[in-house]
Amino acid sequence: MSPGSPKSRPSRRGLSGLCGIAPRAGRRIPMKNAHERFGWLEFEKQLRDTKTRIRVAMDRFIGEPAETKEASGVCHLVSVIGNDVDIGAVWAAIAGQEWLTVSGPGLTQRRVSLGKDPRVLRGTAAVAGRTRSVRHLMALSSQMADDTDVGRIILSQGNPEFVLYRISQRLGLPVHPTWAKWFWSALVQRKRTQPLDGLGYRPLAVAGTKEEFLQWIGTAVKDKAIEIPDEGNSVDWKSSDTSTLG
Repeated sequence: MSPGSPKSRPSRRGLSGLCGIAPRAGRRIPMKNAHERFGWLEFEKQLRDTKTRIRVAMDRFIGEPAETKEASGVCHLVSVIGNDVDIGAVWAAIAGQEWLTVSGPGLTQRRVSLGKDPRVLRGTAAVAGRTRSVRHLMALSSQMADDTDVGRIILSQGNPEFVLYRISQRLGLPVHPTWAKWFWSALVQRKRTQPLDGLGYRPLAVAGTKEEFLQWIGTAVKDKAIEIPDEGNSVDWKSSDTSTLG
């Protein structure tokens, strides 16, 4: 792998560990008018006298807020589908830290970049009625993918149970599912949440470090705002919506 290339994985299995994605059990419900929920990712490259323009369908996006299409900003997640050539070109653009143009339903057109050392996963999906498979690419910024404590965590949704679960998993916090509402209220009161722009998600960023959150927990236990359960069994998150990134 060349310097500056994104870290690639052969399948989506690795993404489960990065972002908390897991398949839902049971029968899948057919989606109607799914194409209307797609956006677009475009990339242009000038090579001497020729200009290459790639345009692929985008079903997921998370990025920093942007008010106008002239704005350029940081992208934390993109998920796109296309043919071999197009997906290969998008991968190369991400590897070269090129600017990409994204747009979609409820998403203002803007230029974005995944920055340095993004995580990239590529896969193949068979589609009924098509002789050729569809290629899929999902890329995450290093800030979203890495499990380091940098004082800011990017999440795909603001469900209190999901927020507590993902932050506890990332930072190694000793928490219990029953603390979810308390923890969310503490974040809101201290203005630690920031809505982000998204397609297919309702993302947000949470500011705070492991040391800070441990202090919050210690104070809350001392003040009896939360309680440590007496049972010695392992924590069960099955009742919480933690089985998907979005």
